[in-house]
Amino acid sequence: MTAVLDYPQLKAALSKELPGIEIQADGSFLLVSPEDMHKVCERLTSLPSIQMDYLTNLTAADYSEYIEIIFHLNSITHNTSATVKTRLTDKKNPKMASVVDIWRGAELQEREIYDLFGVFFENHIGLKRIFLWEGFEGYPLRKDFVNGH
Repeated sequence: MTAVLDYPQLKAALSKELPGIEIQADGSFLLVSPEDMHKVCERLTSLPSIQMDYLTNLTAADYSEYIEIIFHLNSITHNTSATVKTRLTDKKNPKMASVVDIWRGAELQEREIYDLFGVFFENHIGLKRIFLWEGFEGYPLRKDFVNGH
């Protein structure tokens, strides 16, 4: 069985490695600003004591104030898991850095989030729609989506 990392300890380790980056530790996840997410993800993979080397799932949820991007991560080496989230408050132009350079498996998952939620992943290697056709208007998993418009 995979053990969930202790989030206050994880926050302390990352804060030590990345001074100046604000990280919040909830009981069940870390919350990081979109601007700092790529740096945090890099450290989550490279710190020998953490080594989150497997992106299990990357998904999104639309709330009235923001779009939340959720990372479910595992360390195969340490048999641990963690959840890291970020919140994109600019719902008209939601964007953040791609993590495909960290976890190759993010390529398809970022395309899915782009296609269904409209989140633009900067520096993605091939960001385009994956389920819907080019020219489809809107993002069907957004709360403001109106069918047929």
